[in-house]
Amino acid sequence: MNLLAVLFLLVGLFSLGYTVAIVSYSGMNTAFLWFWVTACLGCFILFVLLRLMITYKIELGKHVKFGLTFITLFGIAFFMLVEGIIIYNGRKQPGPGADYVIVLGAQVRGTALSRALRNRLDTAYEYLADNESSRIIVSGGQGDGEDISEAEAMYRYLITKGIKAERILKEDQSVNTYENILFSKALMAEGNHNVVIVTSRFHIFRALGISKKLGLGGAEGLGAPADDILVLNYYVREFFAVMKDKLAGNI
Repeated sequence: MNLLAVLFLLVGLFSLGYTVAIVSYSGMNTAFLWFWVTACLGCFILFVLLRLMITYKIELGKHVKFGLTFITLFGIAFFMLVEGIIIYNGRKQPGPGADYVIVLGAQVRGTALSRALRNRLDTAYEYLADNESSRIIVSGGQGDGEDISEAEAMYRYLITKGIKAERILKEDQSVNTYENILFSKALMAEGNHNVVIVTSRFHIFRALGISKKLGLGGAEGLGAPADDILVLNYYVREFFAVMKDKLAGNI
């Protein structure tokens, strides 16, 4: 019990510190910030409860202890398994000669690319430079705080990098990963194509799962690096996104 209480205290302190780091780095509106606040408060509450149980010598029944231990260990093991699959898929490299390269959108601030989106485009550019016959589909609609669509922002950036306009197709209506791929597929010519999907490494596994559901089973992923400070936040958030899409039948 003492060891478990210390564990909850340490996790709570880490969550508090990471929350402060996220807010200092990218602000209160950072996606998934609520998780770390909840984790912090939850762990501190559990720490206090366990300390009270130890102080007043409150014992739990054997069956309750076994059930809680099993649920905790199973949850940790399942989380680590899914994260391992996410990480593995994000590190794989696609083959050359793709017919289409789809770049999935990320946040645009006004007309400026976010760090995540710039990383995706730079990664796509390297592939395009080595595969001059590949066409590129930039995919992403216009959301809150965005003066132009993500697709338009990506198009402008690639033009400045020297990619010819005739190689670029814009998909500017999608608002999530499922629509990114569904609407991008509609822009392709009829027939079977070799497709590479470019997104952040943590996002590759889910993007390819959705692609398979939408008939692009042969698609390969090309992962872009994520922001160093927020990378843990992204990977933890992606676990829940994978579970959500799996339950919804999208992957």
